[in-house]
Amino acid sequence: MKVGLIGLGKMGILHAAILNTLEDVQLVSIAEKESVLSKQLKTVMPSIKIYQNFEEMLNSEDLDLVHITTPISSHLPMTLSCIEKGVNFFVEKPLTRNLEEAKKICQALKKSNIIHSVGYNVRFIETFSKVKSLLDKKILGNITSVNSTMYVSNVFSKPSGWRFKKKISGGGVILELGCHLIDLLLWYFGPIINVSGKTRSVYSDVEDFANAEFEFENGLHGEFDTSWSKEGYSIPEINLEIIGSNGKLRVSQDFIEIKLNEPVSPIEKTQVKIYKQELEKGVSFDVSGPDYTKEDTHVVQSVKEKKAPLVDVFEASRTQSVIQAIYDSAANNSKVKVEYLV
Repeated sequence: MKVGLIGLGKMGILHAAILNTLEDVQLVSIAEKESVLSKQLKTVMPSIKIYQNFEEMLNSEDLDLVHITTPISSHLPMTLSCIEKGVNFFVEKPLTRNLEEAKKICQALKKSNIIHSVGYNVRFIETFSKVKSLLDKKILGNITSVNSTMYVSNVFSKPSGWRFKKKISGGGVILELGCHLIDLLLWYFGPIINVSGKTRSVYSDVEDFANAEFEFENGLHGEFDTSWSKEGYSIPEINLEIIGSNGKLRVSQDFIEIKLNEPVSPIEKTQVKIYKQELEKGVSFDVSGPDYTKEDTHVVQSVKEKKAPLVDVFEASRTQSVIQAIYDSAANNSKVKVEYLV
């Protein structure tokens, strides 16, 4: 399988390293406008063709898959070019800056049969995927509420870079961190129908803090809180507490803690704590976490088998719809109904 990559930032280098180790995968070309970065890569991977323009790469190479790992403002034109040329693609999260851009991609894809995926890698972290299977087995009975948080300690003074410029990024911490949390909630519990949200900017021109209350289609109530300016979090940390009629469950990247009123298969005790080390099966190559390798392996396999991946553009557009509803609710100080594209 011949793969091309657009963008040699942190995520581009990460995916390039992983792709170069996968069986039957050949990273043949990279589009990167910064010549310093492309020259450095050329010394490590001399056989790779380097293009300064992504359109030139798409026109010149016969690619089975393209990884798009550029700033969010470029996702729309790059994905549309892939769709026009019939090239399967993976694009890093979030899908777009706003719902209007996501709508254009979804509309173009309705006329295409290419494979497409979006980088919500948290679904590939063992603790979170295990909780999905446990919830599907209804170990908690009827779910009544969920409290979800995602924090990191990054921004405590005026920052620089494209992520903090709204015209380029589309927003702040919700698009950078909170999108992972929203993706998990939709995956676990289904559609969110109403949102009451608030955002706050302290250090940057985009939101540094955001919280929301969610009403799910199934009657579940959810709380959401995220910030990249929270003390005490050296790396991004997700925590969910899920309460049901048969007990409660807490999950993070590191462990799952379960307290049940009555044991339900496959949980044979009323109190259980499962650590990630018990769940991890390992990967052949680990850079920045095994979830990224599992994600890229899954995307490659989806292309080979011509099947929809775990998170495609249509799935990611649902997260984009909830994000838009939070922004609209915060701007209008009112409850907002979520409008889904598909």
